[in-house]
Amino acid sequence: MSPSPHETRASRNRQAVVRLLRERGTLSRADIARATGLSRSTVSGLVGELVAGGLVIDLGTALPPAGGAAGRPGSAVMLNPATGEAIGVDFGHRHVHVIIANVTHQVRIAKSQPLAADYHPERGIDTAASLVREAIAEAGIDPTRILGVGVSVPCPYNRDTDAAAGSDPRWAGVSVATALSERLRLPVTVDNDAQLGALAERLWGVGRDFDDVVYLKLHAGVGGALIIGGRLVRGATGSAGEIGHLVLDPAGPLCRCGNRGCLESFVALPRIMRGLEPGYGDHITLRDVITMAWQGDRGCIRTLSEAGAAAGRAVAMLCNILNPQAVVVGGALAGAGELLLGPLRDAAAKAALPLAAAAHITVGELGPQASALGAVALVLGQSESDRSVDGAALGAAVPS
Repeated sequence: MSPSPHETRASRNRQAVVRLLRERGTLSRADIARATGLSRSTVSGLVGELVAGGLVIDLGTALPPAGGAAGRPGSAVMLNPATGEAIGVDFGHRHVHVIIANVTHQVRIAKSQPLAADYHPERGIDTAASLVREAIAEAGIDPTRILGVGVSVPCPYNRDTDAAAGSDPRWAGVSVATALSERLRLPVTVDNDAQLGALAERLWGVGRDFDDVVYLKLHAGVGGALIIGGRLVRGATGSAGEIGHLVLDPAGPLCRCGNRGCLESFVALPRIMRGLEPGYGDHITLRDVITMAWQGDRGCIRTLSEAGAAAGRAVAMLCNILNPQAVVVGGALAGAGELLLGPLRDAAAKAALPLAAAAHITVGELGPQASALGAVALVLGQSESDRSVDGAALGAAVPS
């Protein structure tokens, strides 16, 4: 017998509550009602059913209203940690990083392995598969409780065609999801590293109080991501947010994409480090540069200041177009803090229109784990079937 419309609506609403708790962790009933659009009485009933079924735990502790909203503190609820784990894999330029987190966002285990700077994707995929198996075994996780694997790659990724793209020929056309899924026998979802860093900062980091965010990753390459109305914008082919290839100077340095004067050709780490070699040698590291800059070394200060100013001009373009509430800076260069952020803010303020220049510009909170955590968030936010509830498709709540 087909379910009645009432049963279908109740099922979808239960799924919506579970999905929200997966994405955001511990919440009060009032927070759930605000986020889903359901009435408080409906949420209270749904949470009661989920608690009775063992899927949700009522912590019995007061949780202040989210975002500073008025009202009395509400009782905190969260998903039962036993309902599953998600795996996040981050393919960096010189490493593979794996984390496993449960549905309450608690990281169970983290493992990394360095790789050569020019490693082939197949080598990286093999390494990631081995690290995932080791992590599952070391953490004592039941493989049947794994919800899926999220993967971060250092290039644009078209999820419709399951193919990496971009200016790095090593990754072009590689079907990362298929290759890793075949090795692990688990569902795999892939996205760009900057987009997943943005997703993590939006859900769990410095961007959690903002719905419109530009994320800028300053690392071995320069990437970016856009969150509009609280949702990650991927674009038609998954390449939205390629901030690194905004052209700042058509007569500037040649970029690996074939154009001249892209932001990446000015501020990517290899470019910065090569510029310092004549005066500092070829063994200097970014940590050395940041340390010496804080100690007053004028050459290192200027290097970071010029990188920040170049990034600020690109940020101004995006602020004029998108008018975001916040700009979040991640990647290794973000470790320079105000040495980079100060010049970035100044350049953005000069080049952006006054209203657009009001964006809050700050460093991300999640550091080197941002993309891996975003990969976990990708799994936890998937709108696929959730057998632990009732097997119905996840979807938007149906207001009552």
